Amino acid sequence: MLSLDGTTTSSKKKTQDAPLPPKTAEIRIPECWEDPDSGAIIWSDPDRNREERETLLFAVETESTRDRVLDLCRKSILFWVNYFAWTYNVKTVDDDGCEIPAQEQHVPFITWPVQNESFRELNSAILEGRDVLIDKSRDMGASWICITTAVWQWLFAPGAQVLLTSRVEDLVDRTGDPDTLFWKIDYIIQNLPPSMLPAKYEEMRRGGKHRSHMQLVNPKTSSTIAGQATTEHIGRGGRRTFVLFDEMASMQNGRAAWQSAADTTSCRVANSTPLGSGTEFTRLWERGVKNGSPKILTLGYWDHPGKGSGRKWIKDEEGDMTGTAGRWFWWTPWFEKQVARRGDVSDIGQNILIDHTTSGDLFFSASNVSRHIQSHASDPTRCEIHKGKFIPVDAGRWYVWDLPEMDNYVMFADISSGKGSSNSAIAAMGIGGGDVVAEFVDPFISPHDLAEEASLAGNTVFSGSDTAFIGWEVNGPGEAFYEDMRRQDYTNVYYQRSIGERTDRSSRRYGWRSDRRSKRILLSALSRALVRNEITIHSEAGLKELLEYVYFEDGSIGPGTMRDERTGARESHGDRVIAYAGCVFLRNEVPHFDVVVPKYLTGTMGEVMNHAEVWENMDE
Repeated sequence: MLSLDGTTTSSKKKTQDAPLPPKTAEIRIPECWEDPDSGAIIWSDPDRNREERETLLFAVETESTRDRVLDLCRKSILFWVNYFAWTYNVKTVDDDGCEIPAQEQHVPFITWPVQNESFRELNSAILEGRDVLIDKSRDMGASWICITTAVWQWLFAPGAQVLLTSRVEDLVDRTGDPDTLFWKIDYIIQNLPPSMLPAKYEEMRRGGKHRSHMQLVNPKTSSTIAGQATTEHIGRGGRRTFVLFDEMASMQNGRAAWQSAADTTSCRVANSTPLGSGTEFTRLWERGVKNGSPKILTLGYWDHPGKGSGRKWIKDEEGDMTGTAGRWFWWTPWFEKQVARRGDVSDIGQNILIDHTTSGDLFFSASNVSRHIQSHASDPTRCEIHKGKFIPVDAGRWYVWDLPEMDNYVMFADISSGKGSSNSAIAAMGIGGGDVVAEFVDPFISPHDLAEEASLAGNTVFSGSDTAFIGWEVNGPGEAFYEDMRRQDYTNVYYQRSIGERTDRSSRRYGWRSDRRSKRILLSALSRALVRNEITIHSEAGLKELLEYVYFEDGSIGPGTMRDERTGARESHGDRVIAYAGCVFLRNEVPHFDVVVPKYLTGTMGEVMNHAEVWENMDE
């Protein structure tokens, strides 16, 4: 292999050192702890907690001590939850990590340490006017945390106006359905002592004076909990203390609803397990990771007292457990049993690992891609082409790996409009070895200038015994790309071959045209080439783009980030993945492809009469 300066070198493979575990191995749940907001002692031990509940229940029903107890509840949501709230539990985890039916379904709500953090952060965000995103594994009590917070606000914050939303109305309020948000509210209210309620329980229960469909009113404080299905005009015209978006990843119009709620409340709460790239929930999560807003609260299985018991921080070498080779994760007996039971990395990524990449309906195998990253990803040299050579430049648009001494190349371009909304990308692959040796990425280059860059590269740095064989996607900005290439006098380009009755000469429909069927074939060939190790991609950024490709509801394939939840539309734009797939396609086409355009000597009649152009257009 040759480096840019012509000396022999080897690839710089990325190595992954063992990261420090994010938390201590043992989950510590103390027998009791001091509540920082009320100063009271909270008992986590179930027996002592029940004893304290009985004492406080008597105190709140006694006139002389009632105000003191209510004052503690008003000061601290954790005091109120741990001593007055109940929750409904259908299953538990035994000492061996097996999920079994719970012996008691109706149990006191005794919070875990990770839930304490979430309660306090959520209430702080409500008071200070900040957005929150709850990123969670299944069955971590996240919805109960949000609903319990809503009830606490309704009881102790005069004038509080809470709006609860979900994908459809039946998930907000439906009689007798424990999965709905208002069923949980009714359950909490039903188990509170009568002296804590603002009116008789009969008036607070479903169908009562203060409890109508998707609404609960506090007659003493005018606080209200309302619900609705998510729409593009959510909460418009009102003012809310906070708005909950429950299971937001499944909301079809999540972006429009989230944006609309910004004028309704200063605190929006997104609560969900991930469903893969392209959802508004994952977009918000990415923004929270990068910018700190919304604030991300993580509720992972590893912090569950049963599911996280016996946890060990280990590396998944082959990706068999997590779907990502080389990934570090919390192994637990419960997790191992779930992997064996579910057998689907997408299910595990979505419902257990809180993985915004391997969740969702991915087109490319996450385990195969992650193994490729682990084996082949390396750091490129950023370059520009100057006088026919790659010259290292800090902000160069060419990302270059090692170039073989002798090889011919194919190049494929995925072309954007050059207005900055998406990248134009070119990949260059060696025909002999199948290595993607370089890629060009620029969101601001015009199609005309991209053609000039491609022809320059094909004539110089990627010219072996012949100039590079170049193809491109015709759709959209690529429609006029051939004319731009032709102005550069570049003729070694792809055109669609068709065999006719009169002649075997190839037609002159230049470039590759994308439709649903041809795109599936193109991407399937790339996936197959990766699985069979027929090609090598060194770009970690490009390989990660593969994990954004998903099946859409209509059966088509594309990057999840292209999904527009407001209209359901997806625009076609350039990225590295199509460039890689195009190179695989061209590499297979080269042996069957002969350039048949004749060349005429200068001064001959063929050159004077421009017969070459006539030849090119005969079959069009």
